Amino acid sequence: MMAIKGVGIDIVSLSRFEKILIKHGEKLLSKYFAEEEKQMSIPSLAARFAAKEAVKKALNTPSIPFRNIVISSPARQAKIVGYEVQGTVWVSISHEKDNAVAIAVWEVV
Repeated sequence: MMAIKGVGIDIVSLSRFEKILIKHGEKLLSKYFAEEEKQMSIPSLAARFAAKEAVKKALNTPSIPFRNIVISSPARQAKIVGYEVQGTVWVSISHEKDNAVAIAVWEVV
């Protein structure tokens, strides 16, 4: 039987995220994003940042670095690199106008 162990949600302002990205550039990208994510558009990066926050909340594990949580395209599952996580972390992301939002659901058998 499947059981939901955790749920997380997050929202990011696209304009604020863009300002931070312009200010910190490669340093921000290296700290928060996996290589396959770095080339994405600003709205996609912001949505993935929200998804990573949501995953951390769902797993209740603030110690996992952001760059170790990979949200591929299309976003359906979070891949946790270098950490043992039982079950599956499902994600859904969206962005429109000035906001990106994501939800993560941690499901364990």
